Amino acid sequence: MDKDELRKRALSVTTIPNHFHPFIEEYFEGENGEGEAMFSWTNKKEDEGISINFDLAGNLTRLSIDLHDKHTDKISLNAEERKKQAEQFLLTYYPNALEELTFYEMKILDNAYRFHYELLVMDMPLMSSGALIDVDPEGNIVQFSYEATKQIPEIPTTLISKEKLIEQVKQKLNFDLIISNLYSSIHSVTEDGLRLVYEPEPSFMNYKASELIPTLSIIHDDDDISETHIPLAPPKHGAIQKDLSVNELIGITEQMEIIREVDMGEETGIVWRDRNWKMAEQDLSIDGFFKRQTEDTVKAFVSKETGKVRSFMWFIERRGNLNLSREECLQKVLEFLQMSFPYYHQYLQLIERETEDEMDEATKKEVFTFNLHNGHGVKILLELVIVAVNRETGQIDHYSGPSFDPKQLSKVPTEPEISSKQAKEIFLKHLDFELAWHRDYDVETDSYILVYQACDLYSRTPIRYIDGMTGAVITAEDN
Repeated sequence: MDKDELRKRALSVTTIPNHFHPFIEEYFEGENGEGEAMFSWTNKKEDEGISINFDLAGNLTRLSIDLHDKHTDKISLNAEERKKQAEQFLLTYYPNALEELTFYEMKILDNAYRFHYELLVMDMPLMSSGALIDVDPEGNIVQFSYEATKQIPEIPTTLISKEKLIEQVKQKLNFDLIISNLYSSIHSVTEDGLRLVYEPEPSFMNYKASELIPTLSIIHDDDDISETHIPLAPPKHGAIQKDLSVNELIGITEQMEIIREVDMGEETGIVWRDRNWKMAEQDLSIDGFFKRQTEDTVKAFVSKETGKVRSFMWFIERRGNLNLSREECLQKVLEFLQMSFPYYHQYLQLIERETEDEMDEATKKEVFTFNLHNGHGVKILLELVIVAVNRETGQIDHYSGPSFDPKQLSKVPTEPEISSKQAKEIFLKHLDFELAWHRDYDVETDSYILVYQACDLYSRTPIRYIDGMTGAVITAEDN
């Protein structure tokens, strides 16, 4: 189908509100004839939207409807009624879908019920296949996705035993004492926040079901890159810590105005642009979308709790006559950190990588990366501070700080109550394995392999940590 035919089909899927305008129209076609068409509409504030995707044969692949909640007097449909609505919608666009797909599970979301229809092999779903359908209380379809499976995987003739897997884990298992920022939405904890925990290494344990070969493991950056972590000296005696506003810290000028302000939960996203900026031409392509959203802007995330800038990025090219050395740029970074990250020297270490050149030659920026610890040598997982300096202007073009308020570190114990040996014993008591189909990324074809994935014996979800103070097993939430 051509773009005009697909647009007509998109308009037949759902009713587009009169106050919406076209936002994106994109048509992709690959060398093999496969491709996708995407259509989206939004309101003037761009805080509501409808997005519809088709393959080039005209099959609906995705639908997303994000409208403000509308309170009505209608009685909410129950789960069975919503399931009927989901199946009716699925069969409208894929009449034979239920001959291949099986209803697998329902999840209750904040504003909808989510129904999963899966292609089952050995009574297990194939990852990234089948249909996902969200139905709101009135029975409206607000999310839909469908992905066909091109190849049914072969079932291994023999499987290794769980006992062999567990024995191998016992031999290779280690634990790192770290601090992790836990969230009740994704971890089995009741309160969000920093916690002293033991992380198992390897942290993700997946094995091919037919042989003792780990697969789909995370490869840490420091496995292949030699790093040196350099402690930072305290600021010079008498240096002043300025209490700057958000605009002053980022460098927002009087010629700029806020064009978007978005509630991101714990943070507020803010976008600035020159008030006289205009797009050269109306372009509904994906490229045009990114230009409207990003070109000549400054973007920042500001913590609602502290009012402090958590990160920002200049997408405006700033030029100057300087030619700062890396050492001079580092001094600019330390001066900036003194204003944005009080007592930074107590918690940060500069990462120097022998195999990497930190300067971006194309944009003339020097990039500095720091790891975080608690001031007593315990690292904070997945937390880095990144600062980029413009060598021509000496200005900070990019800053990405910690995801938490550093003041919280003072509340985290510095020594565990549970030993590494005890953590290992607790972990092994809870360890089990279950079979699952995973995409085989080692081959180019769309194929699957059967794997054993580690899980908690009781929750059947992955074990992420052992609490360093209580010995509690912290698992991933089943989302």
